[in-house]
Amino acid sequence: MPTTPVLSSIPINHGSNKFNYLYCIAITGFALLGSTSAYAVNEYEITRKEVETNWSGYINVGFTRNSYDSDTFSAYQAYNFSSRVSYKSDWGSLLLTLGGEKQTLHGKESSFYDPLLDYRTPFHVFSDTLFLRGSVGVYLPGNHYSKLDRLQYAPRVAGYLYWTPTDSMSFYLSPRYRYNAYQYKTAGQRVLIEHQFDTLADAQWQITDSLYFDVTGRYRMSKNYYGRRMDDQFTFAQELGWEFSSDWVVAIGHNNSGKFYDPEIGPSQGFEVYDKKSSTFYLSLTTYL
Repeated sequence: MPTTPVLSSIPINHGSNKFNYLYCIAITGFALLGSTSAYAVNEYEITRKEVETNWSGYINVGFTRNSYDSDTFSAYQAYNFSSRVSYKSDWGSLLLTLGGEKQTLHGKESSFYDPLLDYRTPFHVFSDTLFLRGSVGVYLPGNHYSKLDRLQYAPRVAGYLYWTPTDSMSFYLSPRYRYNAYQYKTAGQRVLIEHQFDTLADAQWQITDSLYFDVTGRYRMSKNYYGRRMDDQFTFAQELGWEFSSDWVVAIGHNNSGKFYDPEIGPSQGFEVYDKKSSTFYLSLTTYL
């Protein structure tokens, strides 16, 4: 039977409440501004082994596709990878997350994601089931469009509130603010985003010892350099994962990301789980180090 992973900054005590089998398929697609796809991103920083170690991480590879025919302009298909290395100590955790993708349609080149260097505070424990931590980090230009737009750096602050009411259910809520520092206020005819506010919520159900289901929702507000509020955006993702071997997880998932306002049709009249224009499907394989 695989070892139960626990939050890496909480001491391991037998009989204590733990996050039971928190599989995190942590793809850094959210680092891409204006990305056509965004994935379920779990931020349960975990250690996969009972043996205490300062270093941990993962490597993920995946394939993503939408439902348009390959020869249509809106078709999206890509191979992607992501990775994270984490060092933890009494003063908190230091994480480096990076990755990239290779699109296979319309002659598009491969591209890296904007890497994130992130410091996270030790956990503040409210109770056996409620934990809080803070985060401060910086995105560096790595993506093709970030470089094209002359992004210099993008500092980010965030908070993570975790709640584990039962051994099989886990939740977290994460408000985040990101400031994008570009060399210029415009890129061609486009006015660039300066302030970005995100609220991300995640719920995970451990169905069996080796099978889980995860749901992630994100709401985003942003303003450009002239103070104009841009269209609010949402992401809603679902993921089903299976640990078929120790420290190896395969998962399938769907995500729908779009806008709450369209200038031609007005405000959104309702939320749709699936939308052909903005939904993608993915298959991923993750190994934990």
